[in-house]
Amino acid sequence: MPGSVPKELEEQMLTFVREDPAYGPERTEAERTSGGSSVGHTSIEGILKKRDVTTVKARLEWVRKLSGEIITQDERTRDKEKATNNHVEANVRGRLIGQDTSISGV
Repeated sequence: MPGSVPKELEEQMLTFVREDPAYGPERTEAERTSGGSSVGHTSIEGILKKRDVTTVKARLEWVRKLSGEIITQDERTRDKEKATNNHVEANVRGRLIGQDTSISGV
């Protein structure tokens, strides 16, 4: 099929993504181009979409599954609660200052 990535290049990309799951399509392209690969970031994005691992979190979870690490529902729930319950605490009064700014009428 014209415009598709050969299977062996696709496997090379997936191996690279497994090694560095935090890299997105652009960074993967840049790193692989220096290594002699000619797969563009749009093709890499297509490869990632095919496996539904377009976000860093999804790629990290995918790598965990491939390595055999078990992800429980409790872990997912805990991570969601942790993300929603962000709290910053100051031990001494006046140490923590918040400022909300907006530009209006400009």
